[in-house]
Amino acid sequence: MTAIATLSRSVFETSPEKLQPFLEGLAARVSGGSNWMVRKKIVCDLLLGLDAFFALPAAERQALMSDGSTPADSAAMESGAEGGPEDFRRVLPIYVGAILERLAEKTIASPEQAAIYLLSIHPEHQAAAEAWMLADPRNGKSVRKLMRGDRRYRQLMDRMADHWRAAASN
Repeated sequence: MTAIATLSRSVFETSPEKLQPFLEGLAARVSGGSNWMVRKKIVCDLLLGLDAFFALPAAERQALMSDGSTPADSAAMESGAEGGPEDFRRVLPIYVGAILERLAEKTIASPEQAAIYLLSIHPEHQAAAEAWMLADPRNGKSVRKLMRGDRRYRQLMDRMADHWRAAASN
């Protein structure tokens, strides 16, 4: 197990107030998973589902939100991706960071957990995942195997590439 350092800055607390209930809901769904194999699947499914939602034309998104969502959910989702799918993909690491922040875990102990922590905007999450992978060669190998073999995780990584490319060019 590898300890996760205390976060220097809270993504959740600095997010828009109307987005916080939405992020709390995502974190609650993830925390309901019995282990990190289940939680990884939940994170991937939730974020890929949101990505697909924001890939819809703006008019369809608006119609879907007015039909089945509560006003708070609609406002939260719109504030997270006002510009459409490209902007939403750039904030995916922020969503992952906020979800993991709300879980408030102290250690990393599995390849699934490390893989999700690598996707977080928080450098402390990324550093803990990398330290866990380096602590034992088998750990790093198991995370790399997961990255190659899990279709949903690869799709999520592809969508997050927009964020990392934009950060590298700044």
